[in-house]
Amino acid sequence: VELKVRRKSVFLNSHIREPACPAGRFAHSLIILLCALSLSSSAQTPQQLFTTANQLYKTNQFEQAAASYEKILQQGYKNCEVYYNLGNCYYKLNNIGKSVLNYERALRLSPRDEDIQNNLKIANMNVIDKILPVPQLGIITWWNNFVCSNSSHGWGVYALVLVWITLVFFAVYLFTNFRKTSLTLGSVLLLLSFAFVTLGFRQSEKEQNSDAAILMISNSFVKSAPDANGNDLFMLHEGVKFQLLDRVGEWSKIRLADGKVGWLDKNTYEKI
Repeated sequence: VELKVRRKSVFLNSHIREPACPAGRFAHSLIILLCALSLSSSAQTPQQLFTTANQLYKTNQFEQAAASYEKILQQGYKNCEVYYNLGNCYYKLNNIGKSVLNYERALRLSPRDEDIQNNLKIANMNVIDKILPVPQLGIITWWNNFVCSNSSHGWGVYALVLVWITLVFFAVYLFTNFRKTSLTLGSVLLLLSFAFVTLGFRQSEKEQNSDAAILMISNSFVKSAPDANGNDLFMLHEGVKFQLLDRVGEWSKIRLADGKVGWLDKNTYEKI
């Protein structure tokens, strides 16, 4: 199965493919402005780094390409396109942990992106642990999928659009005879816009304060207590995803999708 690869720059208006995710489009505009204001002429701009990384990828120099993508992230310019391409590099380098991690980060910014979903699925095929999630009520599953179907920026755009439509209905209410209908529709749309704002804040909190993590080492025993001398409950392997529940010193309490709970050294994983 082949990875889907994106190689066009997301940092220049000329010869670009627009980022697939709303967050990427916002970051794209912000990056251009910040580059013009803050980067010195002697430093490599994110656009130059991205172009260099793409060329290195095309010549199968995946390690050097990954280093260039990482430099972009270190400068604070984070969007789904960079994470996506970085995930591809690490997959080619057979670094499944970092590959899954970066695809997951890209997916948080663009939940509907089919390319990211496809490549994440491919990377997860190489994860040894096949964990079946605990079944949930259909309505709960539907709600979680609905909330996660958009990024925080996407929900914000929906809310803004509804506010403008609401203003139109209230204008109709003030200046026409369709007062009752326009007032009712305007009120409903205003409530919906508040709901979308709430969903946007919830997604923003999840994007910035992730409670999910990926195991980054080849394997590790999960302990029964936050202690190196604790009993070994089970073993996890590189690339597996889990939820962080608590922290005691150098140990983190985790929960797998199948409900298993235990403790891991905090140096063995990286948060999404």
